[in-house]
Amino acid sequence: MKILIAIMTASLIGVAIVQFYLIGKSLKIEEEKFDRNVSYALMRATDKLEKGHTAKAVIKEFDDDNFFPHRDSGKDTAFFFEHGDDFDFDINVIVKDDSNRIKINARNIRKLPAPPPAVWIRKVDTVIQKNLVTNVLKDLFADRDSLERKLKKDEIEKYLKEELTDGSIETDFYFGVHKIDEDKFVIVKAGADTTGLKKSRYRAPLFPRRIFASPYELIVYFPDKDYYIFKSLALMLAASFVFITVIAFVFYQTVRMFLKQKKITELKNDLINNITHEFKTPISTISIACEALGDPELAVNEKIVKRYSGIVREENERLKRLVESLLTTAALEKNGGSSFNLVKKEISVDDVVNECVKSFAERARAENFSIETIGIPSGIIINGDKYHLINVLGNLIDNAVKYNLRKPDVKISVSKGGNRCIVEVSDNGIGIPRGETDKIFDTFYRIPTGNIHNVRGNGLGLSYCKNIVELHGGKIEVVSKPNEGSKFIISLPLAGNKS
Repeated sequence: MKILIAIMTASLIGVAIVQFYLIGKSLKIEEEKFDRNVSYALMRATDKLEKGHTAKAVIKEFDDDNFFPHRDSGKDTAFFFEHGDDFDFDINVIVKDDSNRIKINARNIRKLPAPPPAVWIRKVDTVIQKNLVTNVLKDLFADRDSLERKLKKDEIEKYLKEELTDGSIETDFYFGVHKIDEDKFVIVKAGADTTGLKKSRYRAPLFPRRIFASPYELIVYFPDKDYYIFKSLALMLAASFVFITVIAFVFYQTVRMFLKQKKITELKNDLINNITHEFKTPISTISIACEALGDPELAVNEKIVKRYSGIVREENERLKRLVESLLTTAALEKNGGSSFNLVKKEISVDDVVNECVKSFAERARAENFSIETIGIPSGIIINGDKYHLINVLGNLIDNAVKYNLRKPDVKISVSKGGNRCIVEVSDNGIGIPRGETDKIFDTFYRIPTGNIHNVRGNGLGLSYCKNIVELHGGKIEVVSKPNEGSKFIISLPLAGNKS
């Protein structure tokens, strides 16, 4: 069993370790994927920003009425530099409308009228040669201050958001444009922490294609990055945790049930052996007494007959208590005791105590122990089952005699406490260890008896006592010190009181 539990435990721990290792690898892969997507998004955003500025510079040169001669149609011909997702520039012919503004809707390019005559193409070629290249290059050679003025926060945020969304990154982000040579931010998104920006490794240069190196870099940081990555694996993490927990719980319950069944089997075997002994002793005693009574020489002696008759009666009572304990325990264990009924009526406590003590008189003389009643007042009436209450006291006295290294001395006292009757049974026995007092009332539980090897019990006595007392609305407690003795305190409601 130990080997099986060890193997199962090691396997379960191994599965958990492997699972958490795979989860760690998955988190690392997700983080690498996140870094890669952010890097690509930054490259595309800065590229789009740079080419957008270049396109504006080119379009600006064409957005001039002096370049376009009037035609009979009342509309002018213009040239538009279109840039799409790949940022390749093409010259497309579109028509200026009556409001004298160029239409720059790329989706309508295929629906445009046929190109103008070649003379207009040559006219534009001349314009390009004389003006376009020169003016555009001037813009590209612009100084840093001019470049800085062209940076717009909304435009940068728009490009970043588009590219991050395309990269399946949908979490809050902050950005800033950092001027490298002066180590300062010229543009910062509202709410951004500059310290977090400086620590971020997500950065890309702005306008990298300019003829002179740009002193600006775009930096982005994500305050909820770890949570975002963790959330992407939340379902797998939750499923793994649930499955491992369920397997561990089932394994624990299986082992627990297995040990419980093993314990029950051992208790059952021990109970059978002990009950056999418990029955064998009084049966043997009765058998010897009957043989003695059958002897003609002894039968004429009235004292001897009376003595042996008392032994038979006492052992018979002992057998009845044992059988009753077994039957009562079985009834109480079945359906939580709902099938067990007490026959209650008003009884006097002193009658219960005196009758119980009387049943031990012959045994006390034979085994040399004493039972002393202290202050047993008459007139204390309770509502209870006399037979079972006598058995309760009998079990306590029997234990006091069995578990003792000295001459047993049992004392019984009765008193009133408010609306309750208090019965105390004390002895000078071996006592109960401190850690065992909470267990002694459990069914089948027996305290290790140390060097008392000849004591045999069934573990039902104190369990039976507790159940009977509680069915009477009472409570039983124990105060004990090892090697000094024990005191059992029974509290029962007086007649006419429910608690």
